[in-house]
Amino acid sequence: MEIARERRAGTKRIGELLVAAGVIRQEVLMEALQVAKKSSTPVGRVLMTIGELSERDLLAAIEVQSMLRENLISAEFGVRALNVCIKGHISLEDAFRRLGWAPPAERNEVVASGELGRLLTDSGIVSPGVVDQCMRQSEENNLPLGRCLVLARAITSNILASALTAQVLVRDGKITYDQAVAGLAASHRKHQTIEQSLSETGAYRVDQERIRVGELLSQAGLVTESDKVSAIERGLVENQPVGQVLVQQGMISPTALDESLKLQNLVNEGKINTLQAAEILRQANNRGVPVEVVMNEKSARQEEVGSINRVMWLIRQAEILNHEEVARAESLASQLGISLGEVIISKDLIDQRLIDSALQGQKLVDSGIITDHHLVKVMKFVKRSGIDFAEALKNVSPDFEEVHAEEPVDDESDRKGFLGGLFGKFKK
Repeated sequence: MEIARERRAGTKRIGELLVAAGVIRQEVLMEALQVAKKSSTPVGRVLMTIGELSERDLLAAIEVQSMLRENLISAEFGVRALNVCIKGHISLEDAFRRLGWAPPAERNEVVASGELGRLLTDSGIVSPGVVDQCMRQSEENNLPLGRCLVLARAITSNILASALTAQVLVRDGKITYDQAVAGLAASHRKHQTIEQSLSETGAYRVDQERIRVGELLSQAGLVTESDKVSAIERGLVENQPVGQVLVQQGMISPTALDESLKLQNLVNEGKINTLQAAEILRQANNRGVPVEVVMNEKSARQEEVGSINRVMWLIRQAEILNHEEVARAESLASQLGISLGEVIISKDLIDQRLIDSALQGQKLVDSGIITDHHLVKVMKFVKRSGIDFAEALKNVSPDFEEVHAEEPVDDESDRKGFLGGLFGKFKK
């Protein structure tokens, strides 16, 4: 069967694959996409959260997407395999076999060497016989050895990632080969990452403020975890950076790689953290703009959010948002791990005129010109009447009139509201 005969015009997204395979409905996908956009969560995770997809189903879809990107199968066959896998409750490799999959033999890429196999056998995770068998499959089908081992269920995707990370650390001179073997064995035994195992023995210290390009691209959603792992494996064999491998395989554009390298430098210099870098890269890629544009926007937004958070007491006491609106905003802020100010801005919960008025009033309070209580009354009047802040100040009596109630105030000053009262306060 010639599976790779028809090539796709563009790689399908996870949601599109699942709809084409008849696993989810189009309207469900559209709702999930809206939630994913608002919460900056991958659509696959959203579908899992709402119960439309299991983690096994999502991993199968990611694997099919990865194979489509590498031109190993056609889009039509990938959709059929995904349908058989998920609806038949069988593994993806079993679905391939049921459909008579024969991997294409026309690809001439360099297959993985025996270094990965030696590391896995020396650490006691895979027997030499299994590695030899998968090596033959790797050479016959022009697939990376790691992919063959995972498809054969000899190792998990997590172990493959740890083994490749160990290879990188050995290559970069960060650890010795013996440390890599011991760390990988501990990683397999304790079900943890290779970095955790190495740090426990003091062989390697994990630097939380540094990030690799492949990890950054994966966290930003530009490549899948499977794509990243495959690129690492090919990069080790061909002695090329992971980013360059991803560009050569058409998984990312040269521009995306350049932008990733900029953000990697900023993370490594301690100017931003890894989560911020991934979010900036995701937004820049989605909008087709340089990362500098997104960073400048975020800087301005942070100042705006900080200003709103400083007047949150006023928003509550002046009931600019009612109790139910505040409760809903607090719940959303808690779910997304952001501040109330950010929720208010992103959801446009308060008219900009009211926000500007609150900020003007806070400046007067900070300067000692009016009191908190007076500002609350003014803001209630602004919201109720719709007039601007300056006019509201003229129509709301100031607090100091109560303090100086024993002093006579002429009728003309009283009629002038705040300005008349302010004049009377300092008149002597």
